[in-house]
Amino acid sequence: MARARVRVEPEGFELEVRPGETVFEAALRAGVSWPTICYGQARCTACALRVVAGHQNLGPPGQVEQGVLRQITGRRRQWSTRDTRLACRLTVAGDVTVEKKGAKPAKATPPEESEE
Repeated sequence: MARARVRVEPEGFELEVRPGETVFEAALRAGVSWPTICYGQARCTACALRVVAGHQNLGPPGQVEQGVLRQITGRRRQWSTRDTRLACRLTVAGDVTVEKKGAKPAKATPPEESEE
């Protein structure tokens, strides 16, 4: 199975997601700063994202995620159940574009200064 790419807006960076890996796990592996409080326990909802494109490539939500998504979409009326997912539970099988405010790409490390 090929790796999938997740484009994260509004920052405009991409994550490479391995088969079976969640979007949140891929973000951590890549050094991305992704909002969370519970670090993947599907409790805090801080990692929730909005799917913009590629719905056909989303893994199905499990029972725990479905319950949390009902709570989120009940509180955030502008979020639809079709487009809302938890990054800590979301797996993808192909390219997807998501919106996640607060997600920041890893900072590039500055080149080391040469000592003369």
